[in-house]
Amino acid sequence: MKIFVATITILITLYIIKVDMFEGTIPLAFYPPEECVETMDYVAVKKHPGDTLYTLFSMYPAEKDITFSEREMDFYALNPHLINQTIIDGELIFLPIYTSSESCKNER
Repeated sequence: MKIFVATITILITLYIIKVDMFEGTIPLAFYPPEECVETMDYVAVKKHPGDTLYTLFSMYPAEKDITFSEREMDFYALNPHLINQTIIDGELIFLPIYTSSESCKNER
């Protein structure tokens, strides 16, 4: 009976060690997780007749999930002169573009 209990104890211990080595904290000690860095950049675009914010945002989609209102706030942060004005045809405007590191793309 002592051999049976010792065998079960050893098997449970080895299972716990195996799980911890592959899924637990031991890999984190040697390979820390990479930081997910998302940055906002911009692209300069000249407005053509018929362009709206919707069409411009759809031509340059965001890599991350962001609402239209959040993207619009970033647009007006890049173009503060357009807050209470309409965009004139031929005017150069800046559109926000969102990029993320490879570790962020692997999480999805």
